Amino acid sequence: MQLQPTFPWRTQRVELFLLEPGHVSSAYVGWLSDPEVNRFLESRFATHDLASTQRYVASMLGDANTLFLGIRSPQLQRHVGNIKLGPIDRHHGLGEIGIMIGERAAWGRGIASDSIAVLCRIAFEQLGLRKLTAGCYRSNVGSARAFARAGFAHEATRPAHYLLEGRAEDLILMARHAPPGAP
Repeated sequence: MQLQPTFPWRTQRVELFLLEPGHVSSAYVGWLSDPEVNRFLESRFATHDLASTQRYVASMLGDANTLFLGIRSPQLQRHVGNIKLGPIDRHHGLGEIGIMIGERAAWGRGIASDSIAVLCRIAFEQLGLRKLTAGCYRSNVGSARAFARAGFAHEATRPAHYLLEGRAEDLILMARHAPPGAP
């Protein structure tokens, strides 16, 4: 079963769209192989090609507990990254958000924070979730800032949780609760 909320999934800076295998391009695969783009992504430990990335996107489409969306920049007129809500825990009203802005030309333009904010509205207003969470490496200042701009607050720190370039790195856990009166 696929999640299919209805929503005008756009702001002035972003348009979110349901990501399908046909959207996987050589540029997208290139993001996954770019050390600067994938520095803080767990996907950096795998090798990616067009076929494996298309299979991954197809698996996300078939997952009833995941909403996997592409991010398009109207200003840049192209697909610039992806955002994922999942896994979703319907019993507790929870969802985890992950984001990748792969197109370097899109960095620093507010695209990540706008995408996170739109996905939060979908999660709270249409999917009825009550709390969203996200995590990032302590040194991933851009990600932490984007989540904070979208209304997330620091919830906890897991000291020395990850290894980044051979050094222990804290995991920052952030969360945002549904606004009062949200369905």
